[in-house]
Amino acid sequence: MEENRIGVCMICEQQRVGGIHIIRAFICDGCSSEMVKTNVNDQKYPFFVRQMKKAFYIGNSKQYMN
Repeated sequence: MEENRIGVCMICEQQRVGGIHIIRAFICDGCSSEMVKTNVNDQKYPFFVRQMKKAFYIGNSKQYMN
């Protein structure tokens, strides 16, 4: 059974319930769903790429994880 995860989403930067943790970053279910449906030619695609880069820079910071 999946537990409810709470955190500040690194994509939308809002406090959300439900999502995944990647490295030390949290991505809410809504953003995760939208990202996987987004075509590489979509205008939103570069935004998602920029936001995902945060996961690699967070390091030991807990800024996006509660």
